[in-house]
Amino acid sequence: MPDAETHEATARALLALSSEWTVLDDVVWPGRKPADIDQVVVGPGGVFVVVAGRTGRSAAASCRSAVAVLARGARLGRRTVHPVLCSTDPHPDDLGDDVLLCTPETIVPMLLAQPRTLERDELHSASTTVTTQVRRVRRLRRSLTGGATRRDRSTGSTGRLAIFLLLVAATVAVSPWAADRLEAARAGDPPPVPELGETLRLAGTAERPPLDLTVEQVESPGRAYVVRLTVRNDGAQPFEMDTLEVGLTLDDLRAASAVGRPRAELAGAALQPGKERALTYRFTVPTDRHPQVVAVVVGDRRADRASWQVPEH
Repeated sequence: MPDAETHEATARALLALSSEWTVLDDVVWPGRKPADIDQVVVGPGGVFVVVAGRTGRSAAASCRSAVAVLARGARLGRRTVHPVLCSTDPHPDDLGDDVLLCTPETIVPMLLAQPRTLERDELHSASTTVTTQVRRVRRLRRSLTGGATRRDRSTGSTGRLAIFLLLVAATVAVSPWAADRLEAARAGDPPPVPELGETLRLAGTAERPPLDLTVEQVESPGRAYVVRLTVRNDGAQPFEMDTLEVGLTLDDLRAASAVGRPRAELAGAALQPGKERALTYRFTVPTDRHPQVVAVVVGDRRADRASWQVPEH
């Protein structure tokens, strides 16, 4: 099967992955042609760099190089990122134990069979980090070459992309970052990740009212990392504050240690309609690590999560 056909067959196969997985298609890195890295897949088993349609030692070396670039550029632990060669041609026996081998027909079962290495929060952080890094590299390449790359394809069908565009368009008026997400989606880029200081809106559910959330960094000495969360109840019913959880993920995908017990202190507190409240959360960051993502969780559903990328300094 020619490389292009294998690539398309692999991309179609990856559509079968659930929404827990993130698939980025035709990933471009500086100095490399678009076809060098066919897909980057993020899931419970880690981050997988896929080269489709080629086999042999040169393909394995290219894939390992891509893994190293991604791990360094996205500040991921090297053991979290895995090279994958996907081809219908026979694979040599001397490629090394670190390279995962498959065909378009077996790639999904192979990915699902990998042992889980990323818990829910780590998986969310890894997906955010990789997507952000890919978006930055694409913008850099376009600014240098003036060219366009082929379209990203996240897990799901074209119909899902259309639904995503409609949902984002409907929220442009209330979310400052929604317009950027809409334009990025139309252009084929991964949606931009909100950064600290931006206000995110969580739509109301049967269990809680709609909320406006803003996270800002507060200046702090030493290894402490302090954020201020402002919550506004934009609905018609009280919001039970003790459902709030705030976490900080570091660049090694581990959670930073929290100082204090803010959730316990909010037990029994309710935020009335139209009111807002500011809360302070403190974390300890090791000297050799950097904060990566701040996440706020107010329930068990996907719609109950919001996250902000920590700007690089």
